[in-house]
Amino acid sequence: MDHLRRMRESVPEPTSDSLNARLAWRPGHPNAAATTVRRLGGRHVPGRVPPAVSGAAVLVAGAVFAFLVLGPPGFMRPDSVVLTPAAPSEGTGGEEPANDGSAAEAMAPAVEAARSRPADGAVWYAETVSARAWGVGPEGDRYGVYDIRETRHWTNVETDLHTFQHTSTDWALVTDRGREAWERDGAPTFWPAETTRLEIPNDMVLGEPYTPSEPGYFFGESPLGPRELQELPSDPERLREMLRPEGEEEQLDEGDTAEAGFHTVPKPSVATVRAVLDLPLPPEVRAGVYEVLAGLPDVRAAEGVTEDRSGRPAVGVAYDVEGLIDGRYEERLLFDPETGLPLASERVVVQAPEWAADWVEPGDVVEYTLHETFEWTDAWPDVEVPEFVVDE
Repeated sequence: MDHLRRMRESVPEPTSDSLNARLAWRPGHPNAAATTVRRLGGRHVPGRVPPAVSGAAVLVAGAVFAFLVLGPPGFMRPDSVVLTPAAPSEGTGGEEPANDGSAAEAMAPAVEAARSRPADGAVWYAETVSARAWGVGPEGDRYGVYDIRETRHWTNVETDLHTFQHTSTDWALVTDRGREAWERDGAPTFWPAETTRLEIPNDMVLGEPYTPSEPGYFFGESPLGPRELQELPSDPERLREMLRPEGEEEQLDEGDTAEAGFHTVPKPSVATVRAVLDLPLPPEVRAGVYEVLAGLPDVRAAEGVTEDRSGRPAVGVAYDVEGLIDGRYEERLLFDPETGLPLASERVVVQAPEWAADWVEPGDVVEYTLHETFEWTDAWPDVEVPEFVVDE
């Protein structure tokens, strides 16, 4: 069971896409003071970390583990927080849009910045805050809360080792519409596990980094280690071939996955490209991947988006996602125009699914990932490497 837990927790959520720094709250956030009104009495809401997983959580973890192992790369990723509806970019809904060049124009600053930024160090370090929205409360009169997790990752491209550390778990209301219902229910700060989800805040094991291991990444259909990623070609055409030909489709059974809270991905080319954005790629390769992303037929510029949810300047693209029975969403991928590194991703509701209509509206953000730090460094955590890994 511990193995299942760790495998579930180590899946990058994600994996779409911190909180809305101006409107949401989590412990230690620099803007926490501005959003204290969202907490009961201004008190800190500690993460709940019991020593064992409940029976329901174990069942859920096992189901999620099996699904993630069998699902395609990049199928499920977490993404963002908002207290007022976020207007979807132009082009959402309706017929699948053709690429009119707007995505390439939007991504141009990130492409150039990524190409010119050196990989200064052997360790690819990331700090991410991710969240996913769930409906809680009595059936038919629910409100949305985020299950929020903070994680650090280290990948050494010289030793082919990776480790990660969960640093905190938390929760937040999805929108202020849910405040009345939340107060009606006694202003809870913890929601036990249910059939389709784990407990909120999640009971991840916090503390020291996990034992390092040799990670296996998928670049398209090719399993590659960190060192092998450094040998990838930089030519966008060659990268496009490795990330699956356009038009090759792969569908998941919505009926089997929707109730569990998973999303179908109608265009695996988009999902596959998105899945590699967080990997320790050399500058030229990263720039080439961005060009592949911007050239996909169903990707467009994220119109009207000029910053990420924490207020950092951003450029990016958007595309439509259908799934969860009758729901439709816009996925946004945002990048730093100065460094060329990923900043955030978010999933915005375009058409709420029927089963979530009592707590979700168009414009709500139901998933997010905020990359607080992405950098090359030589710093590696003080964690013991097993002898069998060293010997290999």
